[in-house]
Amino acid sequence: MEIHVLLKMQPFQGITEEQLLPLILAPEHTCRVYKPSDFIAMQGEIYRSLFILCSGSVRTQMVNAEGKQLTIETLKAPQLLAPAFIFSSENRFPVNIEAKESCEILVVNKTVFLDFMHQHPIVMHNFLQLVSNRTLFLSKKLNAFALQSLKSRILNYLRMHGSILNQQEVAQILGVARPSLARALSELANENCIRMEGKEIQIDEANSGKYL
Repeated sequence: MEIHVLLKMQPFQGITEEQLLPLILAPEHTCRVYKPSDFIAMQGEIYRSLFILCSGSVRTQMVNAEGKQLTIETLKAPQLLAPAFIFSSENRFPVNIEAKESCEILVVNKTVFLDFMHQHPIVMHNFLQLVSNRTLFLSKKLNAFALQSLKSRILNYLRMHGSILNQQEVAQILGVARPSLARALSELANENCIRMEGKEIQIDEANSGKYL
């Protein structure tokens, strides 16, 4: 864990290394290391301390009672993990958090972090802005699932990411079964909204406007 990496994170922008060091070196904290495919947290577990992803990347997924998985996003270090839930009245992890590669997590005592924000109002401002931005992201995600058709969601994914290489992974991100995704892709290809070249799928913007 390198402090200059943490200083680049949104919550700590505007403070100095000397100001951040007491928080990072507080004896109440712990540092944990995870291997690829390890679960850092499980959906529904109590979230007692703030998790800071210092290195590596993770995948966050929701799982329902039938075992259906929905990939929310992939996060790369440095990041706070589930920051909006650490101070909630029901402070439980809303998702499974799985290491995609080797990860280092700094587990920060919640009370120590709260005291630190009171000492440094800029950190509290940054943290509140971060939580607000996360809420906006989740609101847009919910809107995409509640109001958009599967074809529209596929095309929006292609606009954001450029192509589809792994259909199983994208099916989890879009919250659908793999056969449903394959069927929608076939229909979009027949409508000339996408181009399928081998295993790579790309959008044809000239013909996909009707799904905006």
